[in-house]
Amino acid sequence: MGALIFGLLLAIALFWAVGAHNRLVRLRAEVVRQWSSVDAVWLRLLVRMQGGIAARQSLAIGAGADDLQALQLACDELLEALSLARLQPLDNESQKQVATQHQKVLTEIRLILQTANEAVKPDLDIALNRMRQTLPAALIPYHVAVAAYNDALAMRPASWLARRLNLKPATRMDLSMGAA
Repeated sequence: MGALIFGLLLAIALFWAVGAHNRLVRLRAEVVRQWSSVDAVWLRLLVRMQGGIAARQSLAIGAGADDLQALQLACDELLEALSLARLQPLDNESQKQVATQHQKVLTEIRLILQTANEAVKPDLDIALNRMRQTLPAALIPYHVAVAAYNDALAMRPASWLARRLNLKPATRMDLSMGAA
């Protein structure tokens, strides 16, 4: 009789562990899926901006062309950071790198808006406004997925299983868009 009760308890624990593991994996996959949506929005914005930069570099002369070159470099660095984050979407360091490069792009845009000629400013204003409108909206589902995943990791007894499986919490992506 004792072996039957022990076997039943062991089966319950096993079924719970499999269910908890499946839930954690599903929530983790949702975080990755939502990150890919954010990544796609960023890529669309950067491709449009880089197309505008290439078109406007011929109109800019002197220091204006150098400023656009600096913005092009900042965009390239952000694309590189996004590529790294795409390979490791739950890595804190890659997320921090994306946020840092994003801030560099915003800084370059603001600098150019202060110093560039009038032919370049409208395109950069539009790019900055698109960033302000689309990135925070794309981050909302990502943040919801991150919160659900991190909450599931913190729950007991699933936290024990998460530690054994070496599952790390996901990072929120806090971007300050600020005023131009």
